[in-house]
Amino acid sequence: MVELRPTRRGSAADGFTLAEMLAALTILLLGVTALLGALAQSVGQRRSTDARHELVALCEHAVHRIQHEAVRAPAGSESPLELEFVPMVDQVVPGFPTMTWSATATVDPDQPTLWLVKLAVRWLEAGEPVEEVFLRVLPRQLPLAARVVAFRG
Repeated sequence: MVELRPTRRGSAADGFTLAEMLAALTILLLGVTALLGALAQSVGQRRSTDARHELVALCEHAVHRIQHEAVRAPAGSESPLELEFVPMVDQVVPGFPTMTWSATATVDPDQPTLWLVKLAVRWLEAGEPVEEVFLRVLPRQLPLAARVVAFRG
C-alpha cells in the first residue's frame, strides 16, 4: 500500500520575490530594446546598400543614354566631327523614384577627341539628400549607328 505523506505549504524559499522578477524583466527589456535598435540600423544600412548597388547599374545605363541622346551634330553642320554635348538634367532612375541623375561634359583642350563627363546622382537616404559624382571619359564621336547612317548618306 502507498503511504500518503502530507504536503507542506510553500515557504519563502520556494518562489521568486517581486524584486527578482522586476530585475529579470528589466534585463529582458534591455535585451529586446538593443535588438530592435540593431534591427532598425540594419534596415537603414540595407536601404543605403541597395541605393549604392543601383548606382553601379545606373552608371552603365546613364553612359549608354548619354552616348545616344546627349551627343549630336549641331544644326547645319556638315562635318561628322563637329559635335555638341547636350546636358541631361534631373533624369529619373526607374525603380528608384527619389533618385535622379544629371550629366555635363567638358572638352580638354589637349585632347579634343575626348569628353570628360560629370555624372551627378542624387537621392534621399534616411530623409537626407545624398549626392555622388562620377567622372567618365567618352570619345567625342557619334554612336556607331549614327556614324554608319552619316557615312551612307
